[in-house]
Amino acid sequence: MQFPVVPIMFVILAASAGSGCAHRPTEKERQGARIHYDLGLNAQTGGRPQEAYRELKEAVELDPYNPEVHNALALLLHLSYARWDDAQRHYRRALELKPDFSEARTNFGNLMLDREQFDAAIEQYELALNDMLYPTPFIAQGNLGWALYKKGDVNGALDRIKAAVTTNPRFCLGFRNLATIFSETSRPKEACVQYGRYRDACPDVPDALYREGRCLAEVGDKEKARANFEACVVKAGADTELGKNCQGLIGLLQP
Repeated sequence: MQFPVVPIMFVILAASAGSGCAHRPTEKERQGARIHYDLGLNAQTGGRPQEAYRELKEAVELDPYNPEVHNALALLLHLSYARWDDAQRHYRRALELKPDFSEARTNFGNLMLDREQFDAAIEQYELALNDMLYPTPFIAQGNLGWALYKKGDVNGALDRIKAAVTTNPRFCLGFRNLATIFSETSRPKEACVQYGRYRDACPDVPDALYREGRCLAEVGDKEKARANFEACVVKAGADTELGKNCQGLIGLLQP
């Protein structure tokens, strides 16, 4: 019995159709995704999260193979919308597409830190720090220290965060976290020193003046504390919530 001869080209096409091959974006789609990605970043930087979401969602639909787009969308979902499950999915996809994407890995660690999954956060930070080309390792180092602190490892936390501020002497969050650890572990004088370094590193941040002022008041240096609060009112603005808090503390320090 003879079987009909099926043309080879037909077999190839049929196999391709049945394999469910994913669509790969065209060059035009990749370029379009890049445009929407840039627009999304600009909107996010400009404080327009809804516009940023629209642009980044369009970008990821045009080019779902771009890890930078997944990372940007995840960051927006994490920080602006607190949609942590969706953010986690996009962080994981970014890392699947680009395993050495240390910025995304650190961002993913930050999400795990917010979810109080400290071991998972530490794992991501350590992987990021293994990347010799990671341009901002002080972020992963400092946040790794904070995760260790939340787990109860005070000495390990201090070592990591001190290493971070040594690498970047203008790492504001690092100095603030050092001060917080000293304050919460009943070492107020050391806390004041770190709050002072926070203020020196970040002179345009009124929160630094506020926190150092409170610390100085706690250790009894009311004159310097008052000066901090007065500067805080000027920096923050008298009509802001922080400015009003600083103004109220000035009143409490009056002789």
